[in-house]
Amino acid sequence: MPNNNQGRRHESHHEIARSGDQARQRSSRGRSRSRNRQSRPINARNPRSPRHPYSSNHNFRTISGHDTGYTLHQRNINFNGRREGRRGPDRRMLFFLIAALLVLVLLVLAISSCVRGCSSSTTDSEDEVNSQDSRVAAGASSGITTALTPALNVADNLNKIAQNADKYSDTRMIELAVSEPDAVEFVANYPDADKSAQTFTDSVTKGSYPALYDWDSRWGNIDYADGAFGITGSGPTVLSMAYMGLTGSSDKTPATIADIATSAGYANGDAGLSSDFFDNTLAQVGLAGHKYTPSGDNISLVLEDGAPLAVLVKANTLTSYAHWVLVSGTADDGSVYVNDPTSATVSSHTWAASTISSDADTMYALSATDNSGDAGSSE
Repeated sequence: MPNNNQGRRHESHHEIARSGDQARQRSSRGRSRSRNRQSRPINARNPRSPRHPYSSNHNFRTISGHDTGYTLHQRNINFNGRREGRRGPDRRMLFFLIAALLVLVLLVLAISSCVRGCSSSTTDSEDEVNSQDSRVAAGASSGITTALTPALNVADNLNKIAQNADKYSDTRMIELAVSEPDAVEFVANYPDADKSAQTFTDSVTKGSYPALYDWDSRWGNIDYADGAFGITGSGPTVLSMAYMGLTGSSDKTPATIADIATSAGYANGDAGLSSDFFDNTLAQVGLAGHKYTPSGDNISLVLEDGAPLAVLVKANTLTSYAHWVLVSGTADDGSVYVNDPTSATVSSHTWAASTISSDADTMYALSATDNSGDAGSSE
């Protein structure tokens, strides 16, 4: 019995050893097959298993190569940490932002170009100067420029007068500038002007009475009758116009006659020249005077005889102040020409003889004479 048991144990050990060897061989073959499977693509078919071909290359296999029945789903790994479904909209949004940025850049460039062009155009326009008068736009026609220049001169001089208003001791000087555009330049320059008389070089014609004004710079700045001749010299200016028209000579200017009146003591009164000068000193001027009662008929009668009239008009009639005027002739319609040395406006048109006579305080018919000193008679 013992011997039999020992034999069985011996055989049992051999079987176990063979089983171990077989197991190791299977394990070795399994590892070899596993290595072969790892080196082959996953979709390669196992040649050793023709009975079970893989209908899909997405099934998961065990280590031994058997199909487990589970389907592998391929998925891309997203390293951005965002879901795959959001990639499309983000990309479109990026394209949109880039396009919007390009449009904005183009818009800015277009606006900049326009601004530079407009600025350049404006600069070019500003650089252009009207050769006729720089105060008028360069594109204005010559006619427009010519029409605007006098008004611009008046405006500039009025501004100068306003800035120096405290330099005028007699307010009548500023009133003259306001009422007479032609006198504005004279008034503007008066504060700094030379107060001496200038030479008169204009040509005169016998029978034609020149239009002279008190504010003429050739005599308007001199002192006369306690003021500036430009606002007080109507009497001497009227006599100068009469003398030049009656004699054709220009040697008796307003300044010359002003000196005669001042020396004789007649540079006074509301009009700056007393009517007594006509009665007593007129011959020193080379004229004779005949006094008339103011009336329309007397004015017409004297003018028909070819004589001019020196008329003293009252204040607040032709102008605000009493002054002398020269009635020099008759128009075709019977109205009369008036040379007013204080107003270009009054001198610009004819007047009814009756209007002048009603405004008159006194009047003298004038004629040329030698320097005998004859005095005029009255009627």
